[in-house]
Amino acid sequence: MGRRFPPAARFFMGKKTMYTPKHFALDEPAQQQALMADYPFAQLITIDGDGLPHATHLPMLYRDGWLEGHMAKGNPQWQHFQEGRVVLCIFSGPHGYVSPSWYRAAPSVPTWNYVALHVQGRTRLIKNAADKKAMMTRLVDAMEAGFAEPWRMELPAEFETGMLSGIVAFTIEITHMEGKAKLSQNRKPEDAKGAIAGLCATGRPEDARLADLMEGQLKAGE
Repeated sequence: MGRRFPPAARFFMGKKTMYTPKHFALDEPAQQQALMADYPFAQLITIDGDGLPHATHLPMLYRDGWLEGHMAKGNPQWQHFQEGRVVLCIFSGPHGYVSPSWYRAAPSVPTWNYVALHVQGRTRLIKNAADKKAMMTRLVDAMEAGFAEPWRMELPAEFETGMLSGIVAFTIEITHMEGKAKLSQNRKPEDAKGAIAGLCATGRPEDARLADLMEGQLKAGE
């Protein structure tokens, strides 16, 4: 319990596009990178020429100011990448319902605590087969890390060629990152402690992870 994100210098500052009260800001790079590493399954959002939004749910890997990912070639969203427009990636961390019955103060109302990161950037397609394989290998190695017997990208040549030809690999050069950690910072300590206890009592792993972050935030503010 009580995980606390490490401090680091700010970067990727720009125009705010996500409503974030100052006390909920998650703008330290170490915090943002930890969220992407722990919760790599993101939503990639683009706007087509008719102004319609498109979204794909996919894992992405952060590397030194860039994101890497891939999608099926049959997914038409990748064609938006060639238009030079900014894309949005949303990473979601722990989240959960907070009941007012857990607070000492009354009257109070329900709320939802959560951690999220919005990443904006411009895409570049990875067309070379060797570069595609290298990117896929990095992603697989990151996902398999910690397994007793990690699976490796060692495939028969013909199978590998077919697999790589069926995907579109890409990188996103990050231009702006904006994080939010709504962890009851606006509540009195006794209310935050009540919410932490309430979340721990639900027995749900996601609530336990959220409570862990809330406890770390509470201790950091003491």
